[in-house]
Amino acid sequence: RSLLLLLAPCTLFLLMSCQSEPDDAPATEGQCTVSFSVSNYRQISFDDLSAAGTRANVPSNHPATLAHLLLAIYDAEKGEMACPQILRNYEDYKSNPDAYPQFSVTLPYGHYRVLVLGYNGSRACNITSVNQISWEENYVPNTFLYSEEITLDKDANLNREITLKHVVAAFCLTAKDANPAELKKMRFKSSAGGTVLDATSGFTPLNSGRTSDIVIPSNHIGVIDTFTVYYFLPEEQINSNLTVQAIDKNDKVLNEKHFNDVPLRINNLTIWEGKLFEASSPDEEAHNVGISLYWDTQWADTLKI
Repeated sequence: RSLLLLLAPCTLFLLMSCQSEPDDAPATEGQCTVSFSVSNYRQISFDDLSAAGTRANVPSNHPATLAHLLLAIYDAEKGEMACPQILRNYEDYKSNPDAYPQFSVTLPYGHYRVLVLGYNGSRACNITSVNQISWEENYVPNTFLYSEEITLDKDANLNREITLKHVVAAFCLTAKDANPAELKKMRFKSSAGGTVLDATSGFTPLNSGRTSDIVIPSNHIGVIDTFTVYYFLPEEQINSNLTVQAIDKNDKVLNEKHFNDVPLRINNLTIWEGKLFEASSPDEEAHNVGISLYWDTQWADTLKI
C-alpha cells in the first residue's frame, strides 16, 4: 500500500486586477481573446507521495486528474506578468469537468511567454518570476509544464491546445518490511537536485540538493509502504547521493540507508526495493548501486537500483 496524498481543496484565485474573459466577450481594437485547452491533464494517475495521506482519504471516484492547473502569462520582452494567474483545482473539476482544462484571456497585441503548470499536492505555488517557481516548505510536487513564447496580432491563432511535459524525476522506495511502531516520519536527503523550477528551461537553477520528510499516519504503523520523493534536475539526467532515515517522534534516527550515485532522470522513476528498517550489511550497501531499465505505463521509463 502506498502513502497517497490527500488532495486538499483550495479556492480559485486571481492575482492582479484583470480577469479571464468569457468566450463571447468582445475584444477591443488592438486586443484579442485567446483560449488555451490543456489536452492531456488526465494523463497522470500518480498520487503525490511526498506528504502524509492515506488511500482511505482519497475519494473512491477520484479521476486520474492533476489536482491543479495554473496559467501564467508574461510579457516576453519585459519579463513582467501580463495578466492574472488563474488557478484551477480539483473542486473546480468536480463542479465543471469540461471547463477545468480551459482558459480564456484577453490581451493586447504583443509578444508573450505562456506557462501552464499541472501539479499535485496541497502546498501553494509561488511564482517569483518565470525563472523562479517554487512551492511552500521547499516542497516538490509531481509536476507537468507547458512553456512557450507566442505572438498575438490580428493573424494569431486564438485557439491553442496545450500538451504538458513531465518535468520531475522521482526516487521511490518500496519496503519489504512493515513500518515499526516508533516510526514517525521518513527523511530523504539528496546531494543534488533542487526545489526551484525555471519554466524557460524545465530545469532547476539551484542544484543544491534537498531534504524532504514524509510523515507516517498512525494507521500506517505495521503497514508495508512505498515512499516517493520528486526532484527538479539541473539537466536531463544526473547522479545523486541519497540518505534515507527512519525518524521517531523525538527526531531520533532509528535507522538509515545510504545510496551512492543514484541515477535520476526527468520523466523517470528510480526504484529501490528492500528492507528499510533493519541495519544494512556492507554487502547490502554494495547492491544499492547499479540500474536496470524496464517500461512502466505511468512514467516514460523506470530505473531500478
